[in-house]
Amino acid sequence: MNKKLTVALTGQSGAGKSSLGRYFASMGYTVIDCDEVAKDIHNNTDCQTELCIAFGDDIVKDGAVDKPLLAKRAFADAESLDILTSITHPFIIKSILEATEKAFTDGEEIVIVDGAVIIGHEFEKYCDKFIVVTCDREKQYERLIARDGITRQQAVNRIAKQTKLETMLSKADFVVYNNGTLQEMENQGAYILRTLNKM
Repeated sequence: MNKKLTVALTGQSGAGKSSLGRYFASMGYTVIDCDEVAKDIHNNTDCQTELCIAFGDDIVKDGAVDKPLLAKRAFADAESLDILTSITHPFIIKSILEATEKAFTDGEEIVIVDGAVIIGHEFEKYCDKFIVVTCDREKQYERLIARDGITRQQAVNRIAKQTKLETMLSKADFVVYNNGTLQEMENQGAYILRTLNKM
């Protein structure tokens, strides 16, 4: 391999990208989970201050963000979601870049960044390759309803507010179709790893 690769692993909610991320991690690759980074970012006092200004002082209680309340307000409409993104993303990106650099310094050649909000957003420019996980829309709804205990309409609304699948696919170097078994998805993942390692 001639260079270090930062690989985006993305897809809409319920598509199964986190399952693929766990597979990559089990194969010994560094996988940075943007959701986990975001949870830590909520503990950043500078970030909390900005969130309070945008969404109300009551979203921080005893030094911790009330995540259900923040989600309720942030997902209320597209404009609110954009505000949340504009506040948290600079903090998240800084943290991800630091973790990526550490992995490369430690000798890793491929670092995988697992996140739903990459393509069409600021972090896209830091990625060398893009893996997009997708599945049939009905299966996506079923998984979201089962995973998060939400109604079908809430699942429909959540997906409608995310980056459009067509936008993701237009940037994809690899597309993983996750309509079958976990093993079938992992087989696709293994092919991707082999291809990346030849670059």
